[in-house]
Amino acid sequence: MINIGIDFHDTISYDVNFFKHLILTWVGKIYIITGTPISKKQETIQELEDIGINRDMYDDILMGFDYLKDNMTIDHFHKMKLHKLKHIKDNNISIYFDDNPFYVEFLRNNGVTVFQTILNDDYLKEFENKHNFFTCNLQRHQFMYLKNVDNKGGLIKNSHE
Repeated sequence: MINIGIDFHDTISYDVNFFKHLILTWVGKIYIITGTPISKKQETIQELEDIGINRDMYDDILMGFDYLKDNMTIDHFHKMKLHKLKHIKDNNISIYFDDNPFYVEFLRNNGVTVFQTILNDDYLKEFENKHNFFTCNLQRHQFMYLKNVDNKGGLIKNSHE
């Protein structure tokens, strides 16, 4: 059996029907992983139930550490990537789904098979003004590489979208 981990916000919440079907048909253990502070666990469980992911559909929900969103800095992501990796390793999770390119990059280079949920532009626009560090915003320029490359494969200086 293969254990999977699935990020909640912007992964399950982005495509509830897909992930609900995956959860209902998966043979191994299923862990919901979120960076949401552990102090908000009951609220998170309720949010999952509100979208049709009931407590009997997954083995456990693995929460983030406590923090205040107003105090988030880049350092938060460095701490959280280690926190998520620990959850993944401690629960023998072989496959992980997450939208955040920062976590995807780190986890894939630490022995985890990662599938990144790619969010469409409309979804990104809906959330772009909520918080600078709202992680779906990190996908904004992820697919613009070829706009900044010349025909020889070099980066174009001073390129703008």
